[in-house]
Amino acid sequence: MRKRNIIIGIILVIIIIIVYFTTKSEVIAPIIPDPIVNDVSQDNTKPTELCFAKFGTPNSDGFYDKYTLRLMLDGEKATGELNFLPAEKDKKIGEFEGTVGPVDKKMMARTADLWWFTFAEGMNIEEQLRIIFGEGTASVGFGEMVDRGDGVYVYKDLNNLSYTLNLTDVSCADLAERVNVESYLKDNIQELSPVKAVLGGKWYIVSTTIDLAKNTGTVIYEDGHIQEEKSFSYVANSKGEIESLSIK
Repeated sequence: MRKRNIIIGIILVIIIIIVYFTTKSEVIAPIIPDPIVNDVSQDNTKPTELCFAKFGTPNSDGFYDKYTLRLMLDGEKATGELNFLPAEKDKKIGEFEGTVGPVDKKMMARTADLWWFTFAEGMNIEEQLRIIFGEGTASVGFGEMVDRGDGVYVYKDLNNLSYTLNLTDVSCADLAERVNVESYLKDNIQELSPVKAVLGGKWYIVSTTIDLAKNTGTVIYEDGHIQEEKSFSYVANSKGEIESLSIK
């Protein structure tokens, strides 16, 4: 009887050992995210649109500096538009195209090397453009420019650029709505103005301030003889397109 119990005990121990190792081999190790693959600073392989802007404080005449940047990234390809609209100075606007490099781990930023097709002072000029952008900001490179011999202007020294113009990221939808409001006012100011132009003049927009949260703003316009400053309100659809606008 004792011998039988010993045999049964040995058998039970063997069974327990087998069950233990079998169960252990079936345990699935937890999946640990790869810190490199899930790093938010990695290059985005899907087309991405980024928008940046800087708006100055209106002066006593209602003028203010405005700088806007739209940057579309598609792999290593970069396209977009950069607009310089300083207060009471000549504007410089235009689209660009070029390439964008990988993330610089030290700066946690990327560099776009571009060709900017500008329009300023009635002239179209192609020039080199470098922009460094990262989390929440974009900086435009400035430096001495020289004609490379074919009318295209390039930086004289890429290693001696100044990044003094810093733009802050903004909603692309908000930026589009702002542009739509300004365009609507520009195209329709003759009919929208409750005051008639005088001495054969025609109204043109001088300055516009917009409160996107309230769908209101202030527009300053003149006809070469008199100047008007009026408040306005507008209605925009889900795409930021202007459905109606009225000047008070």
